[in-house]
Amino acid sequence: MNKLEMNKKLTILLEGQIITKQAYDVTNQTYDFLAAKFNKEPIENSEMFWTHMCMALARIEKGEELEGPSQAVVDDIYQTPYMEEIKEVIEFVKDQLHHEFPKEEQDYFYLHLHGVMENNK
Repeated sequence: MNKLEMNKKLTILLEGQIITKQAYDVTNQTYDFLAAKFNKEPIENSEMFWTHMCMALARIEKGEELEGPSQAVVDDIYQTPYMEEIKEVIEFVKDQLHHEFPKEEQDYFYLHLHGVMENNK
């Protein structure tokens, strides 16, 4: 997905007040961060991650909770060979958002980012 396509989707969510302006901005900053990290754009097969990310950030800002993936899925996702890269992305996002991430949201970030990393290395 290229940044223009992502922003079209995010703008619809922002105008519908489904996500916050901060979630929109942090998602854009994270796109730039990953595009620089991969040294490429578009970021292939990342659509689901961007949608999940902006919704997750809005939930975090609003203090809403989410049930995490099953323990079997969690056990699998933490076996990813991209553990350090994913931690780096999560730290970047946390620094931009200025909020802690609930474990459930982090688990979903690992799940989605594994696929993004796998498709763009």
